[in-house]
Amino acid sequence: MIALKNSLGSDFVERVRAFFSESGPLSKAKNFEFRPQQQEMAAAVANALEEERHLVIEAGTGVGKSLAYLTPAVLWAIEEHKKAIVSTHTINLQEQLLYKDIPILKKILPVEFEAALVKGRQNYICPRRLERALQQANELFTGPEQNELNRLAEWARTTRDGSLSDLSIEPDPKVWIQVCSEAHICTQKTCGQDSRCFYQQARKRLLGADVLVINHTLLFILLISPEAQEERESGFIFPNDFLILDEAHTVERVASRQVGIGISQYGLRSIIQRLYNARTRKGLFTVTRDAEGVRLAAELVDGAEKFFATVESKCDFKKGREFRVRDADLVPDTITSRLTALQARVSEVVKRADDEFLKAELQEYSRRIRDAR
Repeated sequence: MIALKNSLGSDFVERVRAFFSESGPLSKAKNFEFRPQQQEMAAAVANALEEERHLVIEAGTGVGKSLAYLTPAVLWAIEEHKKAIVSTHTINLQEQLLYKDIPILKKILPVEFEAALVKGRQNYICPRRLERALQQANELFTGPEQNELNRLAEWARTTRDGSLSDLSIEPDPKVWIQVCSEAHICTQKTCGQDSRCFYQQARKRLLGADVLVINHTLLFILLISPEAQEERESGFIFPNDFLILDEAHTVERVASRQVGIGISQYGLRSIIQRLYNARTRKGLFTVTRDAEGVRLAAELVDGAEKFFATVESKCDFKKGREFRVRDADLVPDTITSRLTALQARVSEVVKRADDEFLKAELQEYSRRIRDAR
């Protein structure tokens, strides 16, 4: 806990303090109850913003924490031309901020401001990838998957924002992953001026907002993502932003999970099978008619299954879902050389490809195979 000064004095701080007073603007809100702890918290947040320093606050239930940090954050963002980023752990709190607290402040604060929810790019359908998937449907999808693809195409023509939240029925993950926005394919350079691109249009709205609400997981994904850093320019997760972490007791756990390196049996299999799925005989190697790539991908899936089965046999999960590995040579490494060979094959196919969009797709999977290695 950071100790707070007994007296917090500037004009900005006093304006925030007055807002929460018994006769201040907030007193006109429905069900208002004067809470001295809420007033002091708001003044402390205002002071920390003004002095550009960190602040840690622990407050009990019923204090009114959300309004206490939102009010000075909105005012500071508007007056200093900055962007307030509020990160939460739960969807419930995000909904409270967006549909309860922020609407209250829009009615009461003496300034106009815009707030928006930040969603990960894979929540958005990519019109360019959808168009390409429809063209290559026979090589990429089974019959039922093609039906799902056609359903998504029909939805894409009428959707308001192109995100999963606008879909009435959750899509087949195997189809959605082939048509959603991808970092190295849907970029500011390639899609920034395309009015059809739902993700880039959403990003423009975010850049124009004063307050962004985000979850901890996506926050740390953006913080460590090189491609996201390239698009930042003057703000939207620094350098001209300031950050408020609500439900901060969960941050350490979320950060360690996102900042660390992870690989899963399902994730690796998914990457390989997007190049070639031996069961369905579909994939990008089918599109490119590359027999060697087909062979390498099919063999690697079987090899990966055996590798993870060996790992599981060496781990004791009787005490829980986690097992700490203390020996670097827990099992023989039987897949790195195969991953290297598959990555090299993808690179060869990229060199022969004339289609720039297909190249971008293949290069994306090449990067993922490299990361898995």
